[in-house]
Amino acid sequence: MRKRRMKKLGLFALSAITLMSVTLTGCGNGSRNSSDSKEKKITVLVESGSPAEEIANSTANDFKEKTGYEVIVDSVPYSGMYDKVSTEIKAKAAAHDVVCLDVLWLSAFENALTPLDDQVDEKITDDFLPTLKEGGTLNDNLLGLPMWINSKVLIYRKDLFADETNKANFKKQYGYELDVPKTWEEYKDCAEFFTKDGMYGTSVFGLASGDTVCSFLDHASQAGAKPLVLDKNNKVLVDEKPYVEALQYLCDLYQSGSVPEETLSVASTESQEMFNNGKLAMQLNWSHQYAAAYALDNENVGVAPMIGGSAGVAATTGPWYECVMKNSENQKMSIEYLKFMYDNNEKYMTEGALKIAGRTSVYEKYENQPGDEHLGAVLDTLENEYSQNRPATPYWTEIEEELAQAVQAALSGKATPEDALKDAKEAIEAIVE
Repeated sequence: MRKRRMKKLGLFALSAITLMSVTLTGCGNGSRNSSDSKEKKITVLVESGSPAEEIANSTANDFKEKTGYEVIVDSVPYSGMYDKVSTEIKAKAAAHDVVCLDVLWLSAFENALTPLDDQVDEKITDDFLPTLKEGGTLNDNLLGLPMWINSKVLIYRKDLFADETNKANFKKQYGYELDVPKTWEEYKDCAEFFTKDGMYGTSVFGLASGDTVCSFLDHASQAGAKPLVLDKNNKVLVDEKPYVEALQYLCDLYQSGSVPEETLSVASTESQEMFNNGKLAMQLNWSHQYAAAYALDNENVGVAPMIGGSAGVAATTGPWYECVMKNSENQKMSIEYLKFMYDNNEKYMTEGALKIAGRTSVYEKYENQPGDEHLGAVLDTLENEYSQNRPATPYWTEIEEELAQAVQAALSGKATPEDALKDAKEAIEAIVE
């Protein structure tokens, strides 16, 4: 179990960040900070249908009451957010003051975002969940305040593991007690054992998608890969031993018959649907999927930290950050908005559909609440040495495509894990040169 960090102020008792008083003076230059020129408002870009949109809207009135500034929320589908920000940057004019960004985009937008180090103290950063400060910092500049973080965890059927007949039969077959698996070998045994009576033991993500790549990198981390994919000099690492072992493990699961035949079209959404429909005994999926499964069957759904390989438990992370556009004419108020939203980070738990957040104190406050046990599993997972972010590179989209093809090639038997990853390395080297 993880070691709790000792805090002088106690659980979730961090002092509220005092909003800076803003004196608006007419400068005669038509700037948006001028009280006699334009309306007092800031614009915030969010992903439509996401917790970011929910909480931006629910807190807008409170922010206006506190500061006098109206919050204009602009929502765009995930697939369009990167292009929208890119267009603003190329135009050298910020249509948005604040943008909510996937960690994978920070490197591409680094030079267009306002560094926050001079505006953020340890009272804020000390409550970041593990890996959040590293993920939001590029070239020693903190570029955003976290909204939430996510990782894969083990979601399983408690009733199957508690069944006395299953316990007896498992011990007879494998020679040890049936328990929630903690290692690759235990997970493989359980997957094999529960594949019966129309149910598969688990799933493997094989769809050509980011989900599949992230799952593969989870296992590479567990086998000792660090850093992931690229080193600090852009050397491509994906043909090294931990990556080969990880891909071989996924292939072994697939070839064992313990996962659905349609694996090459399965990712997180499909896995969750099968689990909810009683077709899977276990899955390694994003933690928020536990809350959704628990809502359907709170008696029989359990959650545990990620499994571990030779290097122990590990997972790749999925954080989002709120950032200020460097070309925004509302720098001070935009930064105050980031701090205000960080003060209200708990709302991502109480109001957000995913029930994940970005502060350790929030996770610790809710982890023992019924239906929120996934938070403790995430904390336990992230506090292990090999849990880490994907590489900060503007080429990630292209790299991800090559890795997804490598996973599919190995799973389908078109190439060995070694050959698939060797081909991926050559392709990625051409991308980052």
